[in-house]
Amino acid sequence: MPCSPDPFAPAWKDDAMPCAVVDIQSELRFWAETYARQPFHRPGTPFRHFVPTLKFAYDAYLLSRRRSLQELRPALPSRYDAALPHGVRLEWSLASNVIACVWERLNAPLEDDPPLFAAPAVMDERRLLEQAMQHR
Repeated sequence: MPCSPDPFAPAWKDDAMPCAVVDIQSELRFWAETYARQPFHRPGTPFRHFVPTLKFAYDAYLLSRRRSLQELRPALPSRYDAALPHGVRLEWSLASNVIACVWERLNAPLEDDPPLFAAPAVMDERRLLEQAMQHR
């Protein structure tokens, strides 16, 4: 996939879109922390069994060049089988649910993401003055 050499280009077209980057460690932490609430959760199945499929889903998303999951669905089962060894693959019905959840997360509006840094607490001026007077 060719990447646009200029990330500050005035407009990106689908055929010249910049490379996308995902912090996979942060994403895996998110899934590990929320695994019990996910629709693909299986009681008794440790989260680690889902990691190869989650990684596959992120790779597929990043390589899809923003194509819809619906458009890619016909090719995904064979790509999944080719990408992951038999011993670490989930059954396809479960794997497709995991992939759909990743796609949904990556396509969510940025406003849905929590802020990277907590906003500082707003202090009332009177309270600030009281604190200053106490320290005086």
